[in-house]
This record gives sequence, structure tokens and C-alpha cells, in this order.
Amino acid sequence: MSAAKVMIVDDSFFSRTLLAETLQLGGCEVVGEADSFDSLIETYNNCQPDIVTMDIVMPGTDGFECSRALLMNDPSAKIILVSSMKDEETEAEARRTGIAGYVQKPVDGEYLSNIIKNILSPDTLFEELIESAPGIFNEALSQNITRMTKTPVSFESMDTFDNNYVSQGITTVIGIIGRYSGSMILDLSSEAAEQIVEVLLHRPSKNHEEVLAMVAELANIIAGVACSMLNKKDKSYSLRVSPPSVFFSSSSEIASPNLKIQASYAQTTFGPVFLGIGFKKGAASWI
Repeated sequence: MSAAKVMIVDDSFFSRTLLAETLQLGGCEVVGEADSFDSLIETYNNCQPDIVTMDIVMPGTDGFECSRALLMNDPSAKIILVSSMKDEETEAEARRTGIAGYVQKPVDGEYLSNIIKNILSPDTLFEELIESAPGIFNEALSQNITRMTKTPVSFESMDTFDNNYVSQGITTVIGIIGRYSGSMILDLSSEAAEQIVEVLLHRPSKNHEEVLAMVAELANIIAGVACSMLNKKDKSYSLRVSPPSVFFSSSSEIASPNLKIQASYAQTTFGPVFLGIGFKKGAASWI
């Protein structure tokens, strides 16, 4: 295995020098350094590192903002937070941001080397999740719409997720947490949602809030059933869903810059339903 290429982000020259020495002693190659947000993206694109070490305290910003910018630039960027500060709040923020590891200063070279190896090692469990999740979420959607409305569902696959996809009217986003984090996107027209409500309640909807509540609950059921099926497949996934967020607009675009979304269309009696699912590797190692 070739030496891991590492980029160091820290506003302190001494800290960068000390960390570079530690990394080189551990068999890594330091390919770039950045001391501010302004030089971050250009340096990253020029040196194309395998790993980025990120200090929390930066002039005019912080390591979380820098990390979010890096992940917007390259969703596959692998970032290790290196800081003298470590508490539950900063650790939770690091996980939400998508940071792969968190090491406290003073850095132990052996620990840091192990984290880098773990992050860069092939993750067969993640690859299995990426391969099986879309089909399982499709199955969960099909089963539940068919069971609840007594109508058939078929699927039209979409090879790639188009970031310019425009919402049909109602979009629900479900966050997924566990060994890997992810999101499920469910999108359908207001007319389709109203028809589903009428079938389920045996009457027209009373108001728009009732329709939105139904869509949120439907998305929650689909995501929950799919995660249960995946956990049954491998309990180490430990997947669970977060409360749904519902957006109503017939002109909004659906985009997911930090996740590679695998999408499909469910053809239903009520109209097409867009279903997107994506996962990313969460925190690989935390010290």
C-alpha cells in the first residue's frame, strides 16, 4: 500500500510543522498545507490528498466551516479533526458535519496512523449497504403503498441523480443515522398526496396540513421499514430514522451536495413518486 497523502490545515506554523513530522514518521506523505479558509480549496484541488487534518480554530472561521466547504467541493473528502478541544458538543458537530475522525492534541503518532489506515481501508460493509439499500427502500415503498391503498406500484430506475430535479410539489427528507449516515428523499405532487389521503381516510382531506402530515408519516414508515430490513440483513448497521422534514413548493430544486443519491421513480395509481436514497461513511475512528 502506497503512503497516504495528507494535507494539513492549521493556522499555526508550529502546529503544522509538528504534525507534519508526526505524519512523516508514521509513513505518510504531506502533500499540502493551508493556513486559512481562503487557501483551503485551491490547495486541496492542487494536491489531491487522501486525508485532510483540520484544526478547529482558524482565523475568521472554524474547522467545521472549512470542513463543510471541503465536502461541498468534494463529497468524498476524508477529514480528521485535530484539536486541543474535545467535548460532547464539538464531537457531535463533527459527526453531523461528516468528519471521519477526531484526534485530540497532543497527537499520538501511532493513534493517528491507525485512524488514517482505518479510514482508507476498503469498507466492504459500506459497499454492501450502497448496493442493497436502493432495492430495499424501493421494496419498502412498494409494500406500504400497496398495503395501505390496495393499489399496485412499479418502478422506473434512474441511473443518475439529477441535481436539477424540480420538486413535484411536496418533498420529505428523512435523516438516517447509525454506523453510516444518510438521507431518504420522497417527492410527489400535491394532487397525488390528496388522492392518497382520500383513499386512506375514506374522505377528502380537511386541509393542506392534513395532507402534509400524511406525506410525512408515509415517508417515516417507508424509511423505518427499510432501515429495519437492512438491520435484519446486518445488525451492525444499527440504522434508525430521524423526524421527517417536509417542504412544500412546486418550483424548488432537490439537491444533495454531500451525498451521492441513488434515485428511482415509483409509478403509482396516484402519479409518480420520486424516491432517492444515499449514504456516506460517518466517523470511522474517534479518540
